[in-house]
Amino acid sequence: MSRSIRFALALTCFVATSAAAQDALTDARNLYESAAYEEALAAFGRLKTDAGAATVAEIDRYRALCLMALSRASEADRVIESIVTNDPLYQPGATDASPRVRAAFNTVRQRILPGMARQLYVEAKGLFDRKAYPEAVRALEKTVTVIDNVDPASRADLGDLRLLASGFLELSRAAAAPAPAPATAAAGPAPVVPVPAAPTLPASTTLVVLRQDVPPLPFSLAAAGKQEYRGLIEVEIDEAGKVTDVRIVQSVHALYDVMLLKAAREWSYEAPRVGGKPTASRKRVEIVLRP
Repeated sequence: MSRSIRFALALTCFVATSAAAQDALTDARNLYESAAYEEALAAFGRLKTDAGAATVAEIDRYRALCLMALSRASEADRVIESIVTNDPLYQPGATDASPRVRAAFNTVRQRILPGMARQLYVEAKGLFDRKAYPEAVRALEKTVTVIDNVDPASRADLGDLRLLASGFLELSRAAAAPAPAPATAAAGPAPVVPVPAAPTLPASTTLVVLRQDVPPLPFSLAAAGKQEYRGLIEVEIDEAGKVTDVRIVQSVHALYDVMLLKAAREWSYEAPRVGGKPTASRKRVEIVLRP
């Protein structure tokens, strides 16, 4: 048998199988529409075994609807959790589901999205550390979007995580951007532009640390066997000695950075004086932690 004939036969079998699967899916939908929920649930269960990813998502949505119609709430929650885990941004539309179904999906989403956001950040930060910048951009964008989909009441605990994710997203985008083309040399010498020298402060104008505590390592990191964790953080300090902005320059650890940012906002200093007046300043603090 020639290769072209074998290919044609295989293609015919594939088309026939796909058509049969589509017919079975249509039959299962019809069972649901006719309120035969037990039969529909069984039919969707049989279909899920050999379905592709896109079809599985649709099947699971119908399974959740069947289970809710049968008042099997705990089973429906597990199916909804699987749906949201695979697609954190999925929410049935108002025209596709009743308020009760939408409320059930929202309850599950708000329960698991904060944990998903933290896990997504750890994975995205790993891509950044491996210099896989295009992949890190996509992962960090998803992290930020998931955080923004958490209810405001629960989002407060994710503020530092969003700040970190947004910062590393900017760095990833910059690193993933193509290098600019070299500038063409202009004819003739370039004009010389004088640059004013930065003012030199007297040696006595120093920043005095009043409070600069760092949080202890979480047990999971302390027990990981690593001998030392290092990082670098930069704080902006106003004239009153209060920290107004914080950023991670060098990550200590994806899990620890969130704790460090939160602690750094509570640091306080005595601002340096220039001409007798308190002056805003910037400080970098090296973090060295040994379990």
